[in-house]
Amino acid sequence: MIGLVFGRATTTHFSFTVNPNNIPKFGEFVTTKNRDGEIVLGTVKEIVNVNKLIEDDHFSFEYLLKHVGFSKRLIEQNDIVIATARVLGVVENGEIKPNRVPIMPSSEVRLASDELLKEIFRCDENSIIVGNLLARENVEVGLNVKELVLRHFAILSITGGGKSNTACVIMDQIVRNFGGTIVLIDPHGEYVEFTFSDGSCRKKRVLPVGIRPEILEPWEFASLLGVGKDANVQRLHLERMFTTAKHEGFSGKDFVDRILELAENWIEIAENDGDVTFLDYRGRERFAKLSRQRDLNSLLRIRDYVMRFQSNYENLLTSDDILANMRTGHLNVVNLSGFDENQMRIIVSYILRNVLNGRIRYLRGRTDVKRFCPIVEGPVLIVIEEGHIFAPKGEDSDVVKWLSRIAREGRKFGVGIGIISQRPKRINEDILSQCNTKIVLRIVEPNDQRYVQQASEQISEDLLNDIASLGRGEAVIVGSAVKLPVAVKIKKYGGRYGGRDIEVVEEWRRLNEREKVFKNLDLIV
Repeated sequence: MIGLVFGRATTTHFSFTVNPNNIPKFGEFVTTKNRDGEIVLGTVKEIVNVNKLIEDDHFSFEYLLKHVGFSKRLIEQNDIVIATARVLGVVENGEIKPNRVPIMPSSEVRLASDELLKEIFRCDENSIIVGNLLARENVEVGLNVKELVLRHFAILSITGGGKSNTACVIMDQIVRNFGGTIVLIDPHGEYVEFTFSDGSCRKKRVLPVGIRPEILEPWEFASLLGVGKDANVQRLHLERMFTTAKHEGFSGKDFVDRILELAENWIEIAENDGDVTFLDYRGRERFAKLSRQRDLNSLLRIRDYVMRFQSNYENLLTSDDILANMRTGHLNVVNLSGFDENQMRIIVSYILRNVLNGRIRYLRGRTDVKRFCPIVEGPVLIVIEEGHIFAPKGEDSDVVKWLSRIAREGRKFGVGIGIISQRPKRINEDILSQCNTKIVLRIVEPNDQRYVQQASEQISEDLLNDIASLGRGEAVIVGSAVKLPVAVKIKKYGGRYGGRDIEVVEEWRRLNEREKVFKNLDLIV
């Protein structure tokens, strides 16, 4: 026994006087009983040490220094330790259910046994191990994979807080233990040298990044070029050019070259109010009358858009599509390093749309879609590093549109998302709130803390204070993938990955030593 309940006790909190010989740590798990005699699990949120003899703030330092030594034993006998605990719920057969009855005053308070905690946080065959309880190093914490993937998750922290390590721990076990398929959006190339925890990289694919423009929808191609959504005449002409070039069999860079050629031809025809021939979406030959007054400016704008796209983004175009190179049961790394943010968003939007639509078609019997995107034959987890780049708050882009749709509907088709970011307040609030499981490492910026709290009903004021006090590699996890909100020490990942800090001092020392060697060689010569 570590204490007795006293004072005002409710269904959610209770205080207890602590046995001074067995003082619990902050965050420790304890048990007591409610008025129905049920075992209630709680966690210690505050510990206060007071002494009635010297609690008066009128005592000066000199007075205490002079008199404490004479009455030290008496003062020690009047030491009182008081702890406050937050109720987590009633324990019943390893499960936690809501506590609806007040805690019984004078009830004994005990440390929760390791066996009880292991049963609550047990790691079964459908779970992955992410670490250990912060309060009990010998109790492992598991996350339910189905809930983690299909209800979506977010990993949030300040820079250097352990986000990448946490992501690697999760991805490694999903691929190695379950044969899961992951698409990892990697803006900075941090995972190109990734190895699994066993040292292998056989189940990892670093994908050549590129888009086959002819596979896009006409409206997507128009957005890719930068044509405004309300530019109806431009989009009409561009759609006709698009379907023509597609049915003529052009691909990759040649496809865009053909679009430019058609634009230049149609400009010449429009100047003379002539007729053009094009192929519609079914490949049927059609005719259209072009007018200098109505169509010429729109065609000139289309030509400018295409030429600017070729100048800026030609390296995106390929005949070897990124989706066709993805493999089931692998970590498919989409290395976006070297691209600007607009290019990145175009590629990610393309991937999101085709993975979701591909899964929908496959589940509806369109198995031929596997030839275009092999991974759609099974569930897919899409993990997005630097999530604030792709789902920024206050923007209505194609990436946000598809991420929002997956967040709302993906679970029905076996498509999940994981968002990783060090800038939580910059993430679209709708997408962040749809990430049911949140793994929150250290966040010190108050606005970030509040934004995360607003996006999750399970982050209470108590947990918010815990988040601010976390150390590196420590996290508060809330959501459907865990039975209870819990503070965890994330285990150190055993494989290799980028994202680690550069060893600044060692690098400088190495360069300095090399410079000394060169100087000595010059002296010898």
